[in-house]
Parts: sequence; structure tokens; C-alpha cells
Amino acid sequence: MKDFFHSIKFRILIGIAALLIGLLTYVAVAAGKESGPEQIINVITSPFVKMSNAISEGVNGFIDRWVNADTYKRENEQLKEQLTEMYKKTMDYDSVLDENERLREMLELKNEHVDYMFSEPCDIISRNANDMYHGFMINRGTNDGLSLNDPIMTTVGLVGRVTSIAPTYARVTTIMSPHINVGVFSMRTKVTGVLENDVATAEKGLCLMSDILKDADISEGDVIFTSGMSGLFPEDVLVGTVVEVFDDPNGLSKHALVQPAVDFVNINTIMAITDFDGKGVIFSVDE
Repeated sequence: MKDFFHSIKFRILIGIAALLIGLLTYVAVAAGKESGPEQIINVITSPFVKMSNAISEGVNGFIDRWVNADTYKRENEQLKEQLTEMYKKTMDYDSVLDENERLREMLELKNEHVDYMFSEPCDIISRNANDMYHGFMINRGTNDGLSLNDPIMTTVGLVGRVTSIAPTYARVTTIMSPHINVGVFSMRTKVTGVLENDVATAEKGLCLMSDILKDADISEGDVIFTSGMSGLFPEDVLVGTVVEVFDDPNGLSKHALVQPAVDFVNINTIMAITDFDGKGVIFSVDE
């Protein structure tokens, strides 16, 4: 082995290696790249450099959070306050818009029915899920000028009437209930009848118009309004539209199923009619 290191072959190999290293160094320098040894050192040290940088960034972030914690907390609280204030302003703006819309609708109704005296708009505050007739409680009572039996309506049409009342709230029963009878008539032909509901029609979401003469001209599509005959409801309030007409089993009269104009399930605001022409006056058929 010692002879090999002193041999001509070994010297030739050393010369070739030196020549190759020289060529690689020249090419690297000429191309502006790092030398082989530098590349090797960079490859070896690169993971340690990355780890060092990551640790440094983590330590800096921790120190920054620790040192500036109070500042960040105050900034977060300020942002929360700003968002809360913006939310309140948005809510107030929406409330003003809603109130303006209510007042506009009330004014239109007042212009249409000059004899009506309306309460302030009433909000529905609770519903009875077990009430198939969709009755509800409102947030106004005797302190607000409402009375027992006051008719209830929306800008669309008739809802029902007050059936129990307290100083600050009242219960409303809708016209779908068998306990609410309403004198009505057909706008097209002036055919009269009475809403006398039952469970079967309520389950369908309809009202039953009875006491219609057998030969009366009433048909699907006719629009039904209040007649004002009972003294409990004013005249000419929209009730709904006829969806079906059928004969009574006794053969002496017929009935009409009426789709209410008001969607009792989805309304949120109503108005009470506290006074109107003919309130409390019951008219006879002869009149």
C-alpha cells in the first residue's frame, strides 16, 4: 500500500483530481455560482439556519405579544366598541324605517276608512303552538286604549278580535276560530253569509262561509269583505277569497270555503280598531 502512494499511478490520479477541481472552480466562478465546498457547507448548515430563524421569529413574536399585550387588548376592545356602535346604529336605522312604514300604512288605511280609530301598531309577543286557529298575544292592552272585542286587522285584511285583555297586553283570536263569527258578503254579487268555522276547515287553513242561499250567485274567485251586520266588526274590511262552493246536506243552503287574505302564521304586527261607525249596533236582516 505504501508503494502505491509513491507510485506513478497515484501521482497521475492526484493530477487528474487536481485538474478536475480546478475546472469545477473555474466554471463555478465564471458562472457566478458558489464553489463546491461552499455548496456542501450550505447544504449541511441550511436546516440549522432555518431552525434558528424559526426559533428567532417565535421568540420575537412571544416577546412582542408579552410586551404589547395591553396595547393589543385596548385595540381589540376599541374595535369591539366600534362594531357594537355600528350594529346599534344599523338596528336604530332599521327600526326607524319599520316605524315609518307602519305609520305610512296606517295613514293609508285611515284615508280609506275615515270612521276608523286605530290603536298604535301592536307587536305579537307570543303564540300558542297548540292553537290550531293561530291565536296570539300582543304587547298592548287597556293602558293603550284597547278594549275587549276590538277588531284586529293588518294593512292586508281582517285578522280577528280581542278576546281577553289586561293593562299591558291582550289575546287575539283569529277569524279561523269557531268562536269568532263574522258577517260577510261577496263584493261581486253582494251575496251575504256568516263565517262559522269548524275544526275541519281550520285544519286546511280556511274559513267556512255559511248561511248562503241555495240559489245565490257565488263562485270560486269571489272576494269576501265584512258586512258590519254584527256590530263587532266594521264594514268593508277584506276577509279573503272563495276557493270552493258546495251545497249543504240539508239542500236549503250552501257553503263557501274562503282563503283568508292574511297569513296568520307569519304576521308580526297588527292594529286594533278601537272605534268605527256602527260599533256595537246589531242590524237585522229586515234593515
